[in-house]
Amino acid sequence: MHTPIRIELPTLFGMNTVNAYLFLKPEPVLIDCGEQTEQSWKTLNKALAAHHLHINDLAKVIVTHAHVDHIGMAGKIAKESNKTEIWVSEYAYNWAANPQGMNEIRQGVIQDYLEFFPQLKGSPLQQMFNSAYKLMATAWGDIPPKKIRKFTKDETLHFGNYEWQVIYAPGHCNHQTCFYQPDTQQLLSADMLLAVTPTPVIDVTLEPPYQREKSLHQMMASYQKFAQLEVSTVYPGHYVPFDNHREVITKQLNRISQRKTECLEHIRAGTHDFMALLEKLYGTNFSIPALPMLVGYLDLLASEDLIKAEKTAQGIKYFAM
Repeated sequence: MHTPIRIELPTLFGMNTVNAYLFLKPEPVLIDCGEQTEQSWKTLNKALAAHHLHINDLAKVIVTHAHVDHIGMAGKIAKESNKTEIWVSEYAYNWAANPQGMNEIRQGVIQDYLEFFPQLKGSPLQQMFNSAYKLMATAWGDIPPKKIRKFTKDETLHFGNYEWQVIYAPGHCNHQTCFYQPDTQQLLSADMLLAVTPTPVIDVTLEPPYQREKSLHQMMASYQKFAQLEVSTVYPGHYVPFDNHREVITKQLNRISQRKTECLEHIRAGTHDFMALLEKLYGTNFSIPALPMLVGYLDLLASEDLIKAEKTAQGIKYFAM
């Protein structure tokens, strides 16, 4: 069985490293490619050289989803190589072709949402968001349009001497795809299945009029879909491969349920303010992923008619039904 070669690339963000996976036959193919930084570029070139390869030897880079740590270096690879194509799904194509424009749309939707919470304006959390976006822009290079190849969820991708199914996996983001090889039961899971619960980012719909997605709802539905697969080994976007995918899914669904219940208990006990709920759940030193997680818990509680949101002079307040 041909197994992917894991290449750990450094990242500027909280996961420390991101995985790219190299397949050698019948032609060199890379799954995801890290951020456009000097350190990441050197690390990738060194890893390729260990297999007697150069950037120009890559036939294609196949991107699981258009987040900077998975697609950021694709533009540099495409420009440095005479032949490397950048393959992206129909869901991620707009992000690959116009990252600045799509990020501006997404930031606009996020800012519109945060307008409901005046206490976030000028807060350290908003400053962290702004800093993260600026940093992301420096590590995400434009891809030459002629080098982009779009695939659909109904296509079969050929690499590593096998045919791989494309599985649409919204939740972490709504333009994520994973790749499954049914004969060997290998799964390239991107940020869908990780050893830790992935963050369901505040995302925008795939088509205009652009609105906020209920990402945690999508993630839980994707978990149920992946639990039905027979998987021998999961090759995740971060951390080491693992073989107990159903155990991981159950653990993460239980964690979501637990945190959702904690959120409801805090609301019932009289904590109605968004920032106060953040601190109750995550303490005063919470990080950026805490915000979209809380957004997701509130979405779940609202959809189950367990809470209601009321607009007051101080912003949105949440109350138990």
